[in-house]
Amino acid sequence: MPNLEYALPGESLREFVSVYYRFDCPEPYIVDGERAAIAQLRLGTCGSVTMHFPDGTSTRCTGAVLIGPTTAAVRFEIEGPFHMFGLGLTAAGWGALTQQSAADFLDRVVPASTIFPNIDQRLELVRELDSLPQMCAAADSILQPIIEEASAEMIAFTRMVDGWLASGVSPMVNDLHAQSRLSERQLTRRVKQLYGMPPKYLSRKYRALRAARALIDAQPDEADFLRDAFYDQSHMIRELKLFAGTTPTRLRTGEGDLARLIDQRGQLKGSINPLVAET
Repeated sequence: MPNLEYALPGESLREFVSVYYRFDCPEPYIVDGERAAIAQLRLGTCGSVTMHFPDGTSTRCTGAVLIGPTTAAVRFEIEGPFHMFGLGLTAAGWGALTQQSAADFLDRVVPASTIFPNIDQRLELVRELDSLPQMCAAADSILQPIIEEASAEMIAFTRMVDGWLASGVSPMVNDLHAQSRLSERQLTRRVKQLYGMPPKYLSRKYRALRAARALIDAQPDEADFLRDAFYDQSHMIRELKLFAGTTPTRLRTGEGDLARLIDQRGQLKGSINPLVAET
């Protein structure tokens, strides 16, 4: 049976790293999927996973890989036994750690060493550890010096965008434009650089993911409220299938085992970025 453990990064890193996690799958072969997500840095220590992206491309992942933000649900095939340590990168984390435009990595997997030249040697320290707390402490020590050099302007910008995304069910781009005091072109370019996609698409993505979470958690009042954010029932179904990879009925009646394991990160609500905990 697959097992997924979550853990919090050090408090000073939580604006940049959403969560740490360790995934163990003893099964020889599993096919499943995950919802549209933020960027991920993953260290596979055994086995491999093939990720199938929305544009029809596929990438087989082994070792240390960087996965860019995803624009829709992703299907994956695990060839096990498979073991992995990973972390989620918020927009601020992406900006601080990569110095690259997230738009160039949408729905892509690249060897982590192409972005972080010394990552293999550093992650070798993590690879040799036995417990998740030890792995997290090692990752904290690797990331902390890099995060301390992060641009204050970049951090302020991602706080503004995150706040905008969390401000309502379907936040309006005009509101973000007014807060930023940037031209439409400047705002779109800056958001794409850190989040990978333009503001309007981000709003769609998080509206669908919030609706999915409400249906999973069986919160009828919130689900009804979120449903009203869509044009009609058909629109909501299309958006959930795109971003969550499944239908409202399937979300209400229960997803697969791996999806339920991933949903455990909601238990960290209050300690991690709301955009992660609520989706």
